[in-house]
Amino acid sequence: MKGFPLDGVKVIRVEKVPVPAQPCFTGQDLTVNRKEFSLNVAGVGDFYAGNGNLIEYNLVEGADPEWVRLYLNGQVLVALLHQRGVISFHASSFVHNGLGVMILGETGAGKSSLTLSFVKHGAGFLTDDLTPVVFAGGRPAVMPLKRRMKIRTSSAAELGVAPERLTDAESGTGKKYIELNPSALTRHPVDVILKIEVGDVAESIFEEPAPAGKFSMLRSEVCSWEMLAGMPETEAAYLQQILDIVHQARIFRVTRPSGIRIADFCESVKAFLGRCGGE
Repeated sequence: MKGFPLDGVKVIRVEKVPVPAQPCFTGQDLTVNRKEFSLNVAGVGDFYAGNGNLIEYNLVEGADPEWVRLYLNGQVLVALLHQRGVISFHASSFVHNGLGVMILGETGAGKSSLTLSFVKHGAGFLTDDLTPVVFAGGRPAVMPLKRRMKIRTSSAAELGVAPERLTDAESGTGKKYIELNPSALTRHPVDVILKIEVGDVAESIFEEPAPAGKFSMLRSEVCSWEMLAGMPETEAAYLQQILDIVHQARIFRVTRPSGIRIADFCESVKAFLGRCGGE
């Protein structure tokens, strides 16, 4: 597939995808062992990932190409990263005044809109919605990915994004895609991690959890943790890596008002990052 986010991957459309041999875990729609992964998506097709460098897929007739791309660039990409032993988080990432910032949060928390707001004001874009973390010299670092950013139409309008820069996302989502190139193709250290939540508050509140809370926060945001039921060695390695991140990065929970303007939320986060050393 042209433009796949991960280097060194061969993507092939086939008549029938392989079945992982001697699976360690079988769920309703997926089968996993340490080096193989298969996924069936009703109405879309079957997907296979192997050895961290191969994708084979077969499509249902009439499958929406955007939904196909969503799964290839989502769960299948995560499976390849797991096979390479690269932990990834449900997070967006950017560089602000030298700080590597990773934004965690549930769908709708505002990860992408906050990241795009920072990028429009000069921050360096790294990746959206999925952030792989590798360890360079023992220090956690974001591995940039060239993935389109998905954003709500209302958020794009609020941020002043020209309509011609937007393309339709998957049918039924009501969202748009915007192309953003990573500011650098090299890794950048993870300095600050923010977990965004929406709450009944008058202004954004920044809190630092206890170490156990930080660990739980990161553990809950690892992409497709259920796959690791078939990859016990990788799961054990990730638990140690999460501990390493807790010890080396500054981690905070951010509760924002539900109706806050993106620009106002961005300014409050900028001010907080300034206090963390990003000025």
